Amino acid sequence: MTAIQSGLEGMQKAQTQLDTTASHIANFPLSNLPSAQKSPQDTLDLSTEMVNLLESSINFAASASVVHAAGQMQQSTFNILG
Repeated sequence: MTAIQSGLEGMQKAQTQLDTTASHIANFPLSNLPSAQKSPQDTLDLSTEMVNLLESSINFAASASVVHAAGQMQQSTFNILG
């Protein structure tokens, strides 16, 4: 696996994590039930979801940096080889 492939795979995983977390937040059922009547499925830990959003953002940026660095290395190699 090349560095570019590895970076792209990391970007895809980060995108999947972002999509999953956004779906959790967007599909959370809003209800007017008092908290005593809510089941565990009716709760959403926003702090956990926010950490997941930040983590996916950082992972995507890191993977994009890998792709960028690999591209620069490839270009330098082509320049050296003429």
